[in-house]
Amino acid sequence: MIGPKTSAPTAAEESRAYALVTERDEERCQRCHRGGVAQRDHRKNRSQGGRTAASNLHLLCPDCHLWKTDHPVEAAHDGWGVPGWADPATFPARRWLRTELGTLRQAWVLYDDVGTWREISAEQARRQMGGDG
Repeated sequence: MIGPKTSAPTAAEESRAYALVTERDEERCQRCHRGGVAQRDHRKNRSQGGRTAASNLHLLCPDCHLWKTDHPVEAAHDGWGVPGWADPATFPARRWLRTELGTLRQAWVLYDDVGTWREISAEQARRQMGGDG
């Protein structure tokens, strides 16, 4: 099914999205949490209609970015990619969250286009990933 066309973001909108995501992800890979070498990655590839918007971006280190590129099905299943049929704003992602004790845990989230996220349960993530959102 072909959806309605949306206008491409302007250069300023793309720049803003990249800045929001760099800040949101604290310059760390959201898969392995390595810092300092993270790259901006489109969760849904631009070739599949993925836009440069905060809901469709996250930071990955070069190794995790290469893994995602080489394993797109596993990447989508594990929350690092978005399949061509899905909307990145409603397709769950994985990210590292800091606990009250200062430790880290991985959680399922939904990203928005203003640079924030909302945590969801693993059950809700699986439902939404199956298209049953």
